[in-house]
Amino acid sequence: MSTDLHIIATCSDRKRAPIPPGLHLRTIQATAPESRARLWWNCLRDHPHPTYPAQDLYAGDHWSVVLELPTLATQAGLRSHLWVASAGYGLIPASAPIRPYSATFSRGHEDSVIPKGESRPTGELLQHWWKALARESSPMPGSPRHIRQLAESTPHARILVVASPAYVAAFTDDLVHAAQALRKPEHLLIVSTPAPLFKGVLAPHQVPSNAHLQEQLGGARQSLHARVARHILERARDEGSEVDAAHAREYYEGLIHRSAPPVRYERTPMTDDEVRQFIVRALRTRKLSCSATLRQLRDSGLACEQKRFSRLFHALQERA
Repeated sequence: MSTDLHIIATCSDRKRAPIPPGLHLRTIQATAPESRARLWWNCLRDHPHPTYPAQDLYAGDHWSVVLELPTLATQAGLRSHLWVASAGYGLIPASAPIRPYSATFSRGHEDSVIPKGESRPTGELLQHWWKALARESSPMPGSPRHIRQLAESTPHARILVVASPAYVAAFTDDLVHAAQALRKPEHLLIVSTPAPLFKGVLAPHQVPSNAHLQEQLGGARQSLHARVARHILERARDEGSEVDAAHAREYYEGLIHRSAPPVRYERTPMTDDEVRQFIVRALRTRKLSCSATLRQLRDSGLACEQKRFSRLFHALQERA
């Protein structure tokens, strides 16, 4: 009998359909997480815009790698279930019908779940938001809203989480309860960047993913966590390696130790307005993709983090 593998991957900022008016979180003015989440959920539920399966709506390098994971799991003899951890929808099945939206855990972003002027710690606010979303009904009726429910319903399963520290901070309590519900707690694996939150109760579950692994695994920094998860499943398929946190952590810590440090480039930082101006000028000359335009910017000796550039690029496209 196949072992269940729950793959929980963070969503992508990029969507394959434009975001309609009213589905940007910035439009919800309430400040308390519970009331803001309820108003936001009502917008998502009642908006007339068509829905799409979540797995078909998200786009980008990270998401394209995530979509490879279920097939690899099957090839490794595991029965896979793909879930999305979304700042806008909470925990949903990858097949859930959702609308294009903009919501993020990034503090300071216009569509952040953390209201401007909020002084409480980021982790605390993210947890409040995640729990508030979990109280709302799923877009796929009857599906779990908590990670711990996956462990409680399939205690012999493996749970593979692919997430940034911000997302892990949001559902830390959920992960702790999930580990306790599994017959073997080490069957919870969290692929993420090393961060202070992994020095506590989640330490045994972390599988480190940082820039040192890029040379080994290839691809863009934005999709590195997904590529580490893919490599874990490829090793399970090809070498029969165990899908558990202890084995994976030891392997990737060793790989990081043996890898060359990432190349650092001396480039000139830019403000958001300067980046927007560059994008507008570049697209007047030639219609390029987001990644190609970013490459052009960096080749010019200028600096902009990939996630920030993508947000500005696609925001300009929406207004065009």
